[in-house]
Amino acid sequence: AKGDTLFVIDNRDYKVRLEQAKAGLAAAESQLEVAKASIGSYQANYATTSANVTTAEGNIKTAEVKLWRAENDYERYKNLYENKSITKQQFEEAQATKEEAEKQLEVLKSQQKATSSQRNAAATQTAISEKQVLVAEANVETAKAMLDAAQLNMDYTVVTSPIDGQLSEVSIQPGQLVQPGQALFYLVNTNDKWV
Repeated sequence: AKGDTLFVIDNRDYKVRLEQAKAGLAAAESQLEVAKASIGSYQANYATTSANVTTAEGNIKTAEVKLWRAENDYERYKNLYENKSITKQQFEEAQATKEEAEKQLEVLKSQQKATSSQRNAAATQTAISEKQVLVAEANVETAKAMLDAAQLNMDYTVVTSPIDGQLSEVSIQPGQLVQPGQALFYLVNTNDKWV
């Protein structure tokens, strides 16, 4: 009858391949989750470094104002010192304040450059991570296809009758090695009569 089992092929090799395909799919899905998680981490890093760049820019503006004030004070104290209206110590304090403001501005500009570089690196890492997610998604799809193929091959180990009919002489024995496409017996459709 249609659907009856005609013979069964030893399926041990196919079971191993099926289990390997299941393991491959699980590994690909895990890699996808890791890739997705890394995107969040890199995006958070980018947001942090962007905030640090903004903070550094604000600090630079503040340092520029302090430097402007220190330069103006220095010029005033210089004129007063030349006129002998203030002591040398007062003039040197104004000069030191100006130099300190200049150095502070240089330090803040260097920090801002470093922070900008970190932000650019974080943006690059985010883009790379997004591409890794795409690769991981493709790997999951590949693993699913391999699993489907392994399951299909496993299903092929049970050969069933496609129609109702009569078998010819069956000459296969248990344990016999057969090749793909090898004729083992004939199945004659008993519903259609022909001469």
